[in-house]
Amino acid sequence: PKGEIEELLRGDCRIEVLDEHRKSAGNLNVGLLGQGAVVTGYANMVPPKTRPLSPGLYQVNVKMKLQSISSEATYSFNHITGFWVLDRKLLEDGTPLSLDKNYFLRDGKPYPVTGTTYMTSDVHRKFLFEPNPYLWNKDFIEMKRAGVNMVRTGIWTGWKNYMLDVGAPNEATLRAMDAFVLTARKHNIPIIFTLFAFLPEQWGGANAYLDPRSVNAQKEFITMFAQRYRAVNDIIWDLINEPSFCSPQHLWNCRPNYDPYEKKAWNRWLKDRYPSGSDEERTARLQERYRAAAEESIDLPTLEDFADVNIFDERRPVKAIDYRLFAQDMFTDWVKQMTSALRSNGNQHQLITVGQDEGGTGESPSPQFFAEAVDFTCIHNWWLNDDLVWDNVVTKTPGKPNLVEETGVMFYEKMDGSAWRTEEDAKNLLERKLAISLGAGGAGFIEWLWNTNPFMKSDNEAAIGLFRVDGTAKSELDPVLNFAKFFAANRHLMAGKKEEEVLMVIPHSQMFSTRNFATEATRRCVRVMNYHFNMPMAAVSEYRVDTIQSTPKLIIVPSPRTLNQRTWESLLAMVERGSTLVVSGVIDTDDHWFPVERTKHLEIAATSKLVSQEEFLMIDGVEYQLSYRGNKIQRVEKAVVEQKSNPRVVTVRRGKGTIIWSPLPVEISESLEPTVALYEFALKQANLSPIFSVEKRNSSVLILPTVFEQAVLYTFVSECDRDTELSLVHNETKTRITAKVAAQRTAMIFIDRRNGRILARM
Repeated sequence: PKGEIEELLRGDCRIEVLDEHRKSAGNLNVGLLGQGAVVTGYANMVPPKTRPLSPGLYQVNVKMKLQSISSEATYSFNHITGFWVLDRKLLEDGTPLSLDKNYFLRDGKPYPVTGTTYMTSDVHRKFLFEPNPYLWNKDFIEMKRAGVNMVRTGIWTGWKNYMLDVGAPNEATLRAMDAFVLTARKHNIPIIFTLFAFLPEQWGGANAYLDPRSVNAQKEFITMFAQRYRAVNDIIWDLINEPSFCSPQHLWNCRPNYDPYEKKAWNRWLKDRYPSGSDEERTARLQERYRAAAEESIDLPTLEDFADVNIFDERRPVKAIDYRLFAQDMFTDWVKQMTSALRSNGNQHQLITVGQDEGGTGESPSPQFFAEAVDFTCIHNWWLNDDLVWDNVVTKTPGKPNLVEETGVMFYEKMDGSAWRTEEDAKNLLERKLAISLGAGGAGFIEWLWNTNPFMKSDNEAAIGLFRVDGTAKSELDPVLNFAKFFAANRHLMAGKKEEEVLMVIPHSQMFSTRNFATEATRRCVRVMNYHFNMPMAAVSEYRVDTIQSTPKLIIVPSPRTLNQRTWESLLAMVERGSTLVVSGVIDTDDHWFPVERTKHLEIAATSKLVSQEEFLMIDGVEYQLSYRGNKIQRVEKAVVEQKSNPRVVTVRRGKGTIIWSPLPVEISESLEPTVALYEFALKQANLSPIFSVEKRNSSVLILPTVFEQAVLYTFVSECDRDTELSLVHNETKTRITAKVAAQRTAMIFIDRRNGRILARM
């Protein structure tokens, strides 16, 4: 106070140290010296020739007297902190986590994650710089009591504070992390530790992902943690939080940095992707692909190349597609290098992931591309509250679990600055998010955030958290408690999950273009299939179709417009083996907008033409009207079959399977009904139906069935403003189930597959 703290001291500082059984381990009187704003005291807890403190957590009670700055009175100052004496046995006793195709496993049993993100309430993100293990332990006791079974934390800023110079770690912060890991281990709660955020620290380099100076420093940084915690079995490494590639000036947009390392990597990538007899031949081919003049270089795209304009002039928009694919490959290579650095500690139990947000559903580094380099994928579903199932579907890759690693409720304001949602509204929205995170095929959730962060200069950040600054809980804590209790009691029922029989191919070549309607098309696809037909579905990138080992019963490619030729050939091979393929709109163009003869090979003569505002399409004998509004009438095309009949959906038999083709891109029309009709027709052709029937279909209440070896989990999510009572029949056992779902709320039911008996209800 007033920079004269030395004038306010009244006597020594009294310190009492208690062990874990709250028995005294020593008392100290410490004199404080200094002036201005800071006074400091040092004390030797273990004098020579005395018995050292046993391993464990110790509580430190601090008491002292201070002079009032406004009167002659004195007052008592009390503070509680703590420290650990290293307990190596505890550190190494953690039960490892493993994975199947959908879930975490512990002791070989399903481990649905019901977790939270944690930074301490007193200093929040600075908890490793100003550590208080007593407070951490207090919070971990509460989290354990709440059913939290995983905690995410880590480093969001200030990486040089942990390692200023390469190879020179800050031992103080590492000891603080030792204490934090021990605290988590004390309560048997696995932790996810995030190492970087947004862009990796460059340590003086020119490119965060491609400059060897930066990458080697990052490896050194990561290895520092990996070696220190090589014996910890239940720590998970999250390489980077919500990454983008690669220009710091265009964070969360995929734009070039134009440094020498990126230019070199770009040229090498082009050489590998487009092999040719000579550099000259390759250059000529690429100039043709990019519609560039003969004298133009094939250097990185300009920023202008990424813009959607009516007339492209000197822009080369097709080059932007390749750059976004290049970015996915370069990020994946970076992940592989960092993973190798972590694996150097020899502990194969430690899982590795990347915590991507909704940017990964678009042009940012996508789980669909980097999944091969991590153990499981993640999605942080913040903003798109009307597309929560879509978030889960398009970020889960076949064969690997997908964790909703950050989920919470962003703060919105009305025009007058008051809150958009009441606390009850926020609680209900969070409940729906948590239900979908597990009901839509996810591995669980990590809620953001346990303690509110009052130190952020953002009203949005400061508003998020289960516990307010004064320590009181918000009502948002209730759904976390309920889901944690429900899944802890029933996780034994979640073994042997049945894989989805419907596969959506994400048209990434169109999504990565400057005129992206693929995102809209995939959202429509997921919504119709889940809300109108209650059919779970998986997804795979257009560029990863060759990773699919099975033969899905139904494959949907929603309004792609462009499609990679190898992908098309892989899809035809699946049809030959028995799949039903649904594709709509123009399909006679590859991913560089070169013409390819696809409809002709299906014995259909078709050309492309602009859509009209109103179109008509015959689906299974019924005519539907499709509307294309706004910019779509000058951005969207249709296929025109060269015959007199009105546009209709065409069915072509091929091998053991069927191709269903619509000449109109139904998923991006304004009208929902044509997509519903097309998918209903496709499901009939594929001989697919939901595992249940409902008396009265109601798309305002989402019903998500998850089939396991011995049980079925039914998840009900209300998106309407009234309470709903549903009556459905589980077809496998002909059992009738009733569920009451309150407006904007959720319900969950586990039933026995053998007899239809209800095993658990929430």
